[in-house]
Amino acid sequence: MHDTKGDMGFMEAVLSMMAVVLALTAFFGAVMLLTASDHGQSYRFDAGMLDGEITDGEFVPGYQDYLREYLDASGKKFVSVDAEIPGGFCGEIKKETAGTDPGRGYTSLFSAGTASDDAGRRIPVWCRVVFC
Repeated sequence: MHDTKGDMGFMEAVLSMMAVVLALTAFFGAVMLLTASDHGQSYRFDAGMLDGEITDGEFVPGYQDYLREYLDASGKKFVSVDAEIPGGFCGEIKKETAGTDPGRGYTSLFSAGTASDDAGRRIPVWCRVVFC
């Protein structure tokens, strides 16, 4: 309701504000609920599993079994990990794959893992994970 000057009364203003706040709260609540229920924690890729060893100057990945387990648990069709030791002293990029590549619908994840060398040092490994 407006008065002769076109101003809204205090009660109408408060009710309008409450309606907007209630609508936004319901909207954001629905968005958060759908986002949280969309992905189960057990199906997410665990980048902490990307480790390996450096033996005789060559990187040996230790996550081949995890890639196959991830495909079985998540229902995805393909996963590939390209691992590289910074500085290039372990040769070229090491690629490990599991599943069959469908050729489209890829999702990428970049992560840093670790590898232990013959002397027991932990060395960073840069990984690019592609799955679909």
